[in-house]
This record gives sequence, structure tokens and C-alpha cells, in this order.
Amino acid sequence: MSNGSGSASNSVSAMDDTAPSLVNPASGLANDYLNLFNEILMIIEQLPTMPELFDDLLAWKPVTYQEYFSRSVLPGSHSALADYNRLNPSFRSRFEAIVDDLDRLATGTVASIRRHIKTKGADDPQTLAAICERATVALREKLSRAVALVNHGTADTVEDAQARADRLMAVRIKALADVRDFWAKPRFPTSE
Repeated sequence: MSNGSGSASNSVSAMDDTAPSLVNPASGLANDYLNLFNEILMIIEQLPTMPELFDDLLAWKPVTYQEYFSRSVLPGSHSALADYNRLNPSFRSRFEAIVDDLDRLATGTVASIRRHIKTKGADDPQTLAAICERATVALREKLSRAVALVNHGTADTVEDAQARADRLMAVRIKALADVRDFWAKPRFPTSE
């Protein structure tokens, strides 16, 4: 029989070996990390109508990818760390730059909301809603770049089927309107 510390280490390793991979093969990154940003996004988005989330907002802190998975109890988290260490340094830098932008935006928003609540309290809900709305839009844009990078290996957002259908339909409607407008114009000079 082995001592307790060795068996715990072996069981974590065994769980990592048999767990489904957290890492997306297209990028070498685990999407689970982005839940950190989805969480703060949802708190900010709901704060104007759920002020009880203020303490959760203040408790949020940025966490690096390495910290996140070294603390994680998810099976496969050690593999996610190992894969992260094997990423191409240039690609990893691109990912970390997006994460740094998300961290700055989220912590700046938390500071703005804290300052607003401290000075205005509940007396100016419209300004709080405006702060949260602007932050939500900006966070979603940055987070979509991070999601694209994790899911597809590129920071360019990938169009889903519905977005593609909507875009193509809009192009078709515009083309039909252009044709209608073309034929609605008089073609020959009129003599008066």
C-alpha cells in the first residue's frame, strides 16, 4: 500500500488520463477558462435590476489561465495546463493580450460601478444602467474574440449558421430593392 500523498497524486493523474479533454484541438486552449468572464459579464448585465449582486461584483478578481486550471477540480485541468505550456509562444501571446484586455475592461467597470454606488447610491439608477450597458457591449465584443480564438484558433469571429443566413437574406433583400428602384426610374427622357 502506498502513502496517502502518493495515492492522491496518482488518482488526479489517473482522472486526467481518463477525463474527456477540456482543451479544444483547434487552439490548444480550454473554453472553460472563459467562464470567468461570462460570470462577470452576467453580473454586470443584471446589476441594474438585481442590486444584490453588488457584493458578487466586488468579489470578482481576474485570474490567469494558469491560476484558473491549477486551482480547478475539473478532471483534465492538469492536461489543460500542460497543453498551455506547449502552445506556440506567439499564439499564447495573442490569447494573453485578449485576456489582458478583458481583465482591464472588467476591473475598470467594477471600479466605475463601485465609485458610482459610493457617490450616488441608489439615487441614479439610469447612470448605473448606462455604465453596465456600455460595459456589457464592450465585454461581449472582447469575449467573442476570445471565444473565437479558443474554439477556432483565430481571433476573427466565426459566423454561425443563423448569422450567415441573416446576412445572405439582407444582401438578397437589398439587391431586390436595388432592382425595383432601378426599374422604377424613368428610362427615357420625356419631352415637355
